[in-house]
Amino acid sequence: MDTELLRVLQVFDPLFPTGAYTLSNGLETYVQKGVVRDAATLGEYLAGMLRVLPFADLGFAAKAAQGTDFAALDGICAASKSAKEQRLGSRSLCLRFIKNVRRLGDIPEMRRYHEGIESGELFGCYPVAAGLYIGHVCSAPEQGLAVYCYSMLSAAVNHAVKLVPLRQMDGQTALSKAAGLIPGAVLTALEAAPDELGAGGFGFSLRSMQHETLYSRLYI
Repeated sequence: MDTELLRVLQVFDPLFPTGAYTLSNGLETYVQKGVVRDAATLGEYLAGMLRVLPFADLGFAAKAAQGTDFAALDGICAASKSAKEQRLGSRSLCLRFIKNVRRLGDIPEMRRYHEGIESGELFGCYPVAAGLYIGHVCSAPEQGLAVYCYSMLSAAVNHAVKLVPLRQMDGQTALSKAAGLIPGAVLTALEAAPDELGAGGFGFSLRSMQHETLYSRLYI
């Protein structure tokens, strides 16, 4: 029995209490503008996520799992999130994630990261905390990073099904196709140089900025 897999499945499960279900990261704006409007355009959205993620959240998690200094990663990650709701949402998820994971067992790196956030020296970014957990739990980070990446895609699909709306199986079909691209995205994230982190993703950032001032919205 692969207990490493079970542990990462637990903490990246939608039922793990981090509050990730309250954030759409700009997807709600994509839906309101008619960019994501059916199963096909949802598939294009997920493919776009997978092109960006190795240099965004998945990339930061990969570097943290590989042992890159988490304080340096925290600063770059916070600075790269130009949309306020993305930046504050990541911090909120980070704090909840660390708090609940530490109840399951002590992880020294995450304890030090939490202390840095609490002291005000560090901002707090969810991908960095996720990577620290993966690095502690997994003997090889690929499996944990794949589960983390899948959880981000799954959350986007669940939001899209409600927002568009779509049939559940339309969402699952799009997710199944996108899941086949996860191993490549994980490999790219692991091989990315630190100075490549934060590259790209301007469309996602702009939609998140627009989401902050939508007249009517379902997600914070």
